Amino acid sequence: MTQVSIPSVELPIYLRTKTIARRLIVIVISLTFAGVLSGYFWLSKFPLPASKWFYELFSLDGEFNIPAWYSAFSLLFCSGLLKVITVIKTKDRHFSHWKTLYFIFVYLSLDEAFSLHEILIIPSVRQALHLNPIFFQTWVIPGVVLVAVFTFKYLKFWLALPPKTRYLFFIAAVVYVTGTLGMEMIGGLFIEYFGRRSIITLTGIVIEEFLEMTGIVIFIYALLAYLSSLKERIELKIYISDQ
Repeated sequence: MTQVSIPSVELPIYLRTKTIARRLIVIVISLTFAGVLSGYFWLSKFPLPASKWFYELFSLDGEFNIPAWYSAFSLLFCSGLLKVITVIKTKDRHFSHWKTLYFIFVYLSLDEAFSLHEILIIPSVRQALHLNPIFFQTWVIPGVVLVAVFTFKYLKFWLALPPKTRYLFFIAAVVYVTGTLGMEMIGGLFIEYFGRRSIITLTGIVIEEFLEMTGIVIFIYALLAYLSSLKERIELKIYISDQ
């Protein structure tokens, strides 16, 4: 059997924290603007066929479209950064916290891509319990509980982080949770009192998605900054074998 020698190849990839954050913010603003425009088409019932196509492609409240795919990818990017930190922190006393965070963001990415949380939206439960309109999306109830449990479990971990990282993690969490849970509950009120097809409800959706995407960008920036403080250079080796 003929042995083929494959020379080693170095492909350096430079990740500049501020540059990545700036570009992601530009993407977030662009997607938000496109979402507002698609919402306008939806509210005005714009007659052109292209308007329906544009709405489905860029609706901030839609599934399997560009904003949803972007959010899923950005969350997956967070999980990748967390995985790298987990590998570096193998002997750290907070190793399990980093590892759990990695799995949480893998799940959040899948949830964003496939809307897994909608399984917990049960209209019959809302009607049977006569829940307040803020619980229109019933998934927010277990969501609030999980956030409270997470906060309790991760408090010591958060306090042990360097000051800059601790501050950025806090800002990212507040912005993201305000979008995912806070605006989702406010959105329930809007739907109840103004209907789904209203400019007020649409405004709530735009704010919700903008906060979610912005929170993720802040978290990515925080992870990259923290990672750069741990390692100046990270090598990714790929081995190719015919066995």
